[in-house]
Amino acid sequence: MDPLSRRTARLTLRPLAEGDRAEYLRMEAASETHSRPWLPTPDATLTASERFTRTLETSLREEKAGSGLRRIGVLDDGRIATIVALSQIFRGPFLSCYAGWRASAECVGQGLCTEAMRGLLDIAFAEPPEGLGLHRVQANIIPANAASLRVAEKLGMRREGYALRYLKIDGRWQDHAMFAILSDEFAR
Repeated sequence: MDPLSRRTARLTLRPLAEGDRAEYLRMEAASETHSRPWLPTPDATLTASERFTRTLETSLREEKAGSGLRRIGVLDDGRIATIVALSQIFRGPFLSCYAGWRASAECVGQGLCTEAMRGLLDIAFAEPPEGLGLHRVQANIIPANAASLRVAEKLGMRREGYALRYLKIDGRWQDHAMFAILSDEFAR
């Protein structure tokens, strides 16, 4: 396992790979209705398989550049339960990034996103080579997304603000509550 992957109690957090195409597409199709209110509208000019290719290429490029880190949470039976990510990783005096997460519709309410995000925060805050050595991780959540608000709370993230019409999600500009956690606040 590479140093930026983790094994949690129920998941293996690892990079997305070409061999995940069929399972990723199955999970996406099964989760479409559940996920739609919380995600940007997908590019309708691309097929689902083309969107997977774009996601994989972007993940590889961002990880190589050090600007992003995406991990899938895979159950022992091979199903993708979660997708968790750190994006817009900044170095220098900022040492911060944004976090995002989602669960497969099949796994909602089982605490798997919280478990996966704890593993990802461990990667974010651990010193290299086992981690990224970041100082701060921020997450922005649509206030109606009760499940994601619970994840942020369980992770010990603190609410820091409210951003009006912050991101275009599900085809419209939506407000977001802003949460963050610092490395010294994260309980490993």
